[in-house]
Amino acid sequence: MTITSVATFTMRAGREADALELIRAVKRQAESEQPGTLVYLVHRVLDAKGKPTRTLYFYERYRNAAALHTHLASSSWQRVVERWTECFEGKSAKAGVKFFGVKRIAAFERAGSIPIVK
Repeated sequence: MTITSVATFTMRAGREADALELIRAVKRQAESEQPGTLVYLVHRVLDAKGKPTRTLYFYERYRNAAALHTHLASSSWQRVVERWTECFEGKSAKAGVKFFGVKRIAAFERAGSIPIVK
């Protein structure tokens, strides 16, 4: 059974570059070392004028609970946890990450529809 995770993080003011680099490192490691991570999409939320905010929106899918555990145990994610209070709002990754449960009711994906961001 696949696991879907939807979450938001808020970057600390003035630490956006550091926070984004941490997230990019998680993406690189998941892509290269975690075949059970099926989808890893991160978006930066824009305000009403189209200006980037400090909020990141995550949509992730994992093949199963073991794949999610592998992701959370990865060295890149552990680095996010270690630097959480420096780069993100909240007292810890557990307190700062807002997860939303989701139940898919409709979906499709066209081949090549998710452009890869380097």
